[in-house]
Amino acid sequence: MLRRKKFSLPAEIVQKWEMLLAKSTRVVRINKKIDFPRDQKDAIFLACALSSDADFLVTGDADFQEARKQGDVTILSVGMFKRLVMSE
Repeated sequence: MLRRKKFSLPAEIVQKWEMLLAKSTRVVRINKKIDFPRDQKDAIFLACALSSDADFLVTGDADFQEARKQGDVTILSVGMFKRLVMSE
């Protein structure tokens, strides 16, 4: 996903993120059913974020543009996430 042409990320940045994600990810059992009327097939991503007690859901999906917060999960666009990460 990070290798998508639209992101224009340098190969070394993609490689660092892939290593970080591989070390930092875990399998999550989804224990919540979410109704996301805008696009029901996206509900699984929100359910995963909520079930894992995630702080953020980073997505480029336009269906999430209107949703800024769901439960304790803050929904960020890829651009906003990039600005937050680059500012540190």
